[in-house]
Amino acid sequence: MKVLIVDDEPSIVNLIRMNLKLEGYDTVCAYTGREAVEAYAAQRPDIVLLDIMLPDMDGYDVLRAIQELDRSAAVIFITANDKRTSKILGLELGADDYITKPFDNKELVLRVKTLWRRIRLTRGAVEAAPPPPVPAEAPAREPAVLALGTLTLDPEAHTVLAEGKEVALTYREFDVLHYLMKNRRRVLGREELLENIWGYSYIGNTRAVDILMRRLRQKLGAAGDYIRTVYGVGYRFEVAEK
Repeated sequence: MKVLIVDDEPSIVNLIRMNLKLEGYDTVCAYTGREAVEAYAAQRPDIVLLDIMLPDMDGYDVLRAIQELDRSAAVIFITANDKRTSKILGLELGADDYITKPFDNKELVLRVKTLWRRIRLTRGAVEAAPPPPVPAEAPAREPAVLALGTLTLDPEAHTVLAEGKEVALTYREFDVLHYLMKNRRRVLGREELLENIWGYSYIGNTRAVDILMRRLRQKLGAAGDYIRTVYGVGYRFEVAEK
Protein backbone atom coordinates (compact mmCIF):
# COMPACT_ATOMS: atom_id res chain seq x y z
CA MET A 1 0.00 0.00 0.00
CA LYS A 2 1.31 3.44 -0.97
CA VAL A 3 0.49 6.70 0.84
CA LEU A 4 1.07 10.19 -0.52
CA ILE A 5 1.93 12.58 2.34
CA VAL A 6 1.35 16.27 1.55
CA ASP A 7 2.48 18.93 4.03
CA ASP A 8 4.77 21.96 3.80
CA GLU A 9 6.45 21.15 7.12
CA PRO A 10 9.27 18.61 6.57
CA SER A 11 9.24 17.59 10.26
CA ILE A 12 5.58 16.54 10.03
CA VAL A 13 6.13 14.74 6.75
CA ASN A 14 9.05 12.81 8.26
CA LEU A 15 7.09 11.95 11.39
CA ILE A 16 4.17 10.56 9.38
CA ARG A 17 6.51 8.76 6.98
CA MET A 18 8.31 7.03 9.86
CA ASN A 19 5.07 5.89 11.49
CA LEU A 20 3.71 4.50 8.23
CA LYS A 21 7.02 2.84 7.41
CA LEU A 22 6.85 0.96 10.72
CA GLU A 23 3.51 -0.45 9.51
CA GLY A 24 5.13 -1.60 6.27
CA TYR A 25 3.54 1.07 4.05
CA ASP A 26 5.34 2.75 1.15
CA THR A 27 5.24 6.54 1.10
CA VAL A 28 5.58 9.37 -1.39
CA CYS A 29 6.15 12.93 -0.11
CA ALA A 30 5.10 16.32 -1.47
CA TYR A 31 5.51 19.78 0.08
CA THR A 32 3.33 21.92 -2.19
CA GLY A 33 -0.01 21.52 -3.88
CA ARG A 34 1.47 21.29 -7.36
CA GLU A 35 3.95 18.65 -6.22
CA ALA A 36 1.05 16.71 -4.72
CA VAL A 37 -0.98 16.69 -7.95
CA GLU A 38 2.09 15.71 -9.99
CA ALA A 39 2.99 12.96 -7.51
CA TYR A 40 -0.56 11.60 -7.60
CA ALA A 41 -0.56 11.51 -11.40
CA ALA A 42 2.80 9.74 -11.52
CA GLN A 43 2.54 7.39 -8.52
CA ARG A 44 -1.21 6.72 -8.16
CA PRO A 45 -1.05 6.19 -4.38
CA ASP A 46 -3.78 4.28 -2.57
CA ILE A 47 -4.37 6.98 0.08
CA VAL A 48 -3.52 10.68 0.29
CA LEU A 49 -2.81 12.47 3.59
CA LEU A 50 -3.41 16.08 2.62
CA ASP A 51 -2.68 19.24 4.59
CA ILE A 52 -5.13 22.07 3.93
CA MET A 53 -2.72 24.99 4.39
CA LEU A 54 -0.10 24.76 1.63
CA PRO A 55 2.13 27.56 0.29
CA ASP A 56 0.90 27.62 -3.32
CA MET A 57 -2.71 26.34 -3.21
CA ASP A 58 -4.99 25.13 -0.48
CA GLY A 59 -5.79 21.49 0.13
CA TYR A 60 -9.35 21.91 -1.17
CA ASP A 61 -8.03 22.88 -4.61
CA VAL A 62 -5.55 20.01 -4.48
CA LEU A 63 -8.39 17.62 -3.73
CA ARG A 64 -10.37 18.92 -6.70
CA ALA A 65 -7.33 18.49 -8.98
CA ILE A 66 -6.74 14.94 -7.74
CA GLN A 67 -10.42 14.12 -8.28
CA GLU A 68 -10.02 15.20 -11.90
CA LEU A 69 -7.45 12.41 -12.19
CA ASP A 70 -9.37 9.87 -10.11
CA ARG A 71 -12.93 10.39 -8.88
CA SER A 72 -12.53 7.59 -6.32
CA ALA A 73 -9.33 8.97 -4.76
CA ALA A 74 -9.11 8.21 -1.02
CA VAL A 75 -8.13 11.35 0.90
CA ILE A 76 -7.69 12.13 4.59
CA PHE A 77 -7.34 15.84 5.36
CA ILE A 78 -4.81 16.93 7.98
CA THR A 79 -5.45 20.41 9.28
CA ALA A 80 -4.42 22.77 12.05
CA ASN A 81 -7.80 24.46 11.69
CA ASP A 82 -10.23 22.64 13.94
CA LYS A 83 -13.17 24.87 13.02
CA ARG A 84 -16.30 22.88 12.26
CA THR A 85 -16.84 24.71 8.97
CA SER A 86 -13.40 23.66 7.66
CA LYS A 87 -14.04 20.01 8.50
CA ILE A 88 -17.48 20.04 6.93
CA LEU A 89 -16.19 21.67 3.74
CA GLY A 90 -13.53 18.98 3.37
CA LEU A 91 -16.09 16.22 3.75
CA GLU A 92 -18.51 17.91 1.37
CA LEU A 93 -15.82 18.08 -1.31
CA GLY A 94 -15.30 14.33 -1.09
CA ALA A 95 -12.60 13.71 1.53
CA ASP A 96 -12.99 10.39 3.35
CA ASP A 97 -11.81 11.63 6.72
CA TYR A 98 -9.96 14.40 8.54
CA ILE A 99 -7.63 14.68 11.49
CA THR A 100 -6.54 17.85 13.29
CA LYS A 101 -3.06 18.94 14.34
CA PRO A 102 -1.49 18.21 16.70
CA PHE A 103 -2.48 14.61 16.11
CA ASP A 104 -1.75 11.40 17.95
CA ASN A 105 0.49 9.15 15.85
CA LYS A 106 -1.46 6.02 16.76
CA GLU A 107 -4.74 7.67 15.83
CA LEU A 108 -3.42 8.74 12.43
CA VAL A 109 -2.15 5.23 11.69
CA LEU A 110 -5.53 3.83 12.79
CA ARG A 111 -7.34 6.16 10.37
CA VAL A 112 -5.08 5.03 7.52
CA LYS A 113 -5.46 1.34 8.41
CA THR A 114 -9.24 1.62 8.62
CA LEU A 115 -9.57 3.37 5.27
CA TRP A 116 -7.14 0.92 3.64
CA ARG A 117 -9.17 -2.01 4.95
CA ARG A 118 -12.31 -0.55 3.39
CA ILE A 119 -10.52 0.02 0.09
CA ARG A 120 -9.20 -3.54 -0.01
CA LEU A 121 -12.62 -4.97 0.75
CA THR A 122 -14.16 -2.87 -1.99
CA ARG A 123 -11.47 -3.88 -4.47
CA GLY A 124 -12.01 -7.49 -3.57
CA ALA A 125 -8.42 -7.93 -2.43
CA VAL A 126 -9.47 -9.64 0.76
CA GLU A 127 -10.64 -13.13 -0.10
CA ALA A 128 -13.28 -14.71 2.07
CA ALA A 129 -13.00 -18.33 3.10
CA PRO A 130 -14.71 -20.65 0.60
CA PRO A 131 -18.34 -21.32 1.56
CA PRO A 132 -19.42 -24.83 2.52
CA PRO A 133 -21.19 -26.89 -0.16
CA VAL A 134 -24.79 -25.84 -0.63
CA PRO A 135 -27.35 -28.68 -0.50
CA ALA A 136 -29.39 -29.10 -3.66
CA GLU A 137 -32.60 -28.16 -1.85
CA ALA A 138 -31.16 -25.01 -0.33
CA PRO A 139 -32.42 -21.71 -1.76
CA ALA A 140 -30.14 -19.88 -4.16
CA ARG A 141 -27.90 -17.24 -2.67
CA GLU A 142 -28.66 -13.58 -3.31
CA PRO A 143 -26.81 -12.47 -6.45
CA ALA A 144 -23.78 -10.25 -5.86
CA VAL A 145 -25.10 -7.61 -8.25
CA LEU A 146 -27.87 -5.50 -6.70
CA ALA A 147 -30.47 -4.06 -9.08
CA LEU A 148 -33.10 -1.89 -7.38
CA GLY A 149 -35.21 0.65 -9.20
CA THR A 150 -32.98 2.46 -11.68
CA LEU A 151 -29.83 1.61 -9.72
CA THR A 152 -27.47 -1.31 -10.39
CA LEU A 153 -24.52 -1.91 -8.08
CA ASP A 154 -21.82 -4.48 -8.85
CA PRO A 155 -19.50 -5.04 -5.83
CA GLU A 156 -16.97 -7.08 -7.80
CA ALA A 157 -16.60 -4.58 -10.63
CA HIS A 158 -17.00 -1.66 -8.19
CA THR A 159 -19.50 0.04 -10.49
CA VAL A 160 -22.80 1.84 -9.97
CA LEU A 161 -25.21 2.54 -12.81
CA ALA A 162 -28.08 5.01 -12.49
CA GLU A 163 -30.54 4.73 -15.37
CA GLY A 164 -27.83 2.88 -17.30
CA LYS A 165 -25.17 5.55 -16.82
CA GLU A 166 -22.11 4.92 -14.64
CA VAL A 167 -21.78 7.10 -11.53
CA ALA A 168 -18.30 7.85 -10.17
CA LEU A 169 -18.25 7.32 -6.39
CA THR A 170 -15.49 7.40 -3.80
CA TYR A 171 -14.78 4.18 -1.91
CA ARG A 172 -16.72 5.36 1.10
CA GLU A 173 -19.69 6.54 -0.96
CA PHE A 174 -19.74 3.17 -2.72
CA ASP A 175 -19.60 1.27 0.58
CA VAL A 176 -22.42 3.34 2.07
CA LEU A 177 -24.65 2.79 -0.96
CA HIS A 178 -23.85 -0.94 -0.96
CA TYR A 179 -24.74 -1.19 2.74
CA LEU A 180 -27.99 0.73 2.22
CA MET A 181 -29.03 -1.45 -0.71
CA LYS A 182 -28.19 -4.70 1.08
CA ASN A 183 -30.28 -3.56 4.04
CA ARG A 184 -33.08 -2.05 1.99
CA ARG A 185 -36.26 -1.08 3.81
CA ARG A 186 -34.47 -1.28 7.17
CA VAL A 187 -33.83 1.95 9.05
CA LEU A 188 -30.08 2.34 9.61
CA GLY A 189 -28.97 4.59 12.45
CA ARG A 190 -26.04 6.94 11.99
CA GLU A 191 -24.03 5.13 14.65
CA GLU A 192 -24.53 1.82 12.84
CA LEU A 193 -23.33 3.35 9.60
CA LEU A 194 -20.27 4.81 11.32
CA GLU A 195 -19.41 1.48 12.89
CA ASN A 196 -19.89 -0.57 9.72
CA ILE A 197 -18.54 1.84 7.12
CA TRP A 198 -16.08 4.11 8.89
CA GLY A 199 -14.98 1.23 11.13
CA TYR A 200 -14.43 3.20 14.31
CA SER A 201 -16.03 5.85 16.50
CA TYR A 202 -15.82 8.96 14.35
CA ILE A 203 -14.24 11.83 16.23
CA GLY A 204 -16.53 14.82 16.07
CA ASN A 205 -20.07 13.63 15.52
CA THR A 206 -22.40 11.89 13.12
CA ARG A 207 -22.50 14.97 10.91
CA ALA A 208 -20.06 13.12 8.62
CA VAL A 209 -22.81 10.64 7.75
CA ASP A 210 -25.27 13.41 6.81
CA ILE A 211 -22.68 15.15 4.63
CA LEU A 212 -21.85 11.94 2.78
CA MET A 213 -25.53 11.14 2.25
CA ARG A 214 -26.13 14.58 0.74
CA ARG A 215 -23.13 14.10 -1.55
CA LEU A 216 -24.31 10.63 -2.54
CA ARG A 217 -27.85 11.77 -3.33
CA GLN A 218 -26.52 14.53 -5.56
CA LYS A 219 -24.34 12.10 -7.52
CA LEU A 220 -27.20 9.62 -7.98
CA GLY A 221 -29.55 12.23 -9.41
CA ALA A 222 -33.18 11.12 -9.40
CA ALA A 223 -32.17 7.78 -7.86
CA GLY A 224 -30.97 9.70 -4.82
CA ASP A 225 -34.61 9.83 -3.74
CA TYR A 226 -34.34 6.12 -2.87
CA ILE A 227 -32.31 7.19 0.17
CA ARG A 228 -34.93 8.31 2.67
CA THR A 229 -34.18 10.29 5.81
CA VAL A 230 -35.82 8.98 8.95
CA TYR A 231 -35.65 12.09 11.11
CA GLY A 232 -34.02 11.63 14.47
CA VAL A 233 -32.92 8.10 13.60
CA GLY A 234 -31.00 7.68 10.35
CA TYR A 235 -31.61 6.52 6.78
CA ARG A 236 -33.49 3.88 4.81
CA PHE A 237 -33.11 2.72 1.20
CA GLU A 238 -36.50 2.17 -0.36
CA VAL A 239 -37.74 1.97 -3.94
CA ALA A 240 -41.37 2.97 -4.33
CA GLU A 241 -43.64 0.17 -5.50
CA LYS A 242 -45.34 0.83 -8.83
